[in-house]
Amino acid sequence: MTPATLTIQSQDSHISRFLSLPKGRHGIAMPIIFGLVLCLAIWVASLSWTMTNSRARYQQVLKARKAYFMARSGMQHLFLKLKTMQRHCIEAMQSIENANDDEKKLLYSVFIEDIIVPPDDNYTGEKYEYRVNEFKVESIDHEESKLTLQVGVEGSFGGQKNSISRLIRISR
Repeated sequence: MTPATLTIQSQDSHISRFLSLPKGRHGIAMPIIFGLVLCLAIWVASLSWTMTNSRARYQQVLKARKAYFMARSGMQHLFLKLKTMQRHCIEAMQSIENANDDEKKLLYSVFIEDIIVPPDDNYTGEKYEYRVNEFKVESIDHEESKLTLQVGVEGSFGGQKNSISRLIRISR
């Protein structure tokens, strides 16, 4: 052996001794890799769960907004009927205004019974509807020809419900 070969072999033995791990530390790379993979899997699962949760919340909020607008539609339907009745059926409105307490309950229920969403047999999606829950004449001002009403309307869409209640003053 030449002195150069002897130097390289002695350097190799020093390096191999330096890089060799003690007997208890063999195979530590695999648990570290498994730990990193586990952390990555947990992160992906939590991200997926968050996305699914936010999508479900969005659908719930969207249905609630649609229910609100169904209630607003019911309110507009009631306004249309009130304005039409005031202009074209003056006697009917006067009978509601001048009725006693027992007659008012019956007249109010008859007045609001047709304020509904007509059924659509072709629509197969979510169920939607609105209805008037509360209708009451609060006050009548004959001098200024104004009528004050307490109105409550409930709208529903796909199981979500939303209610609107208003005190309305209508001029004739």
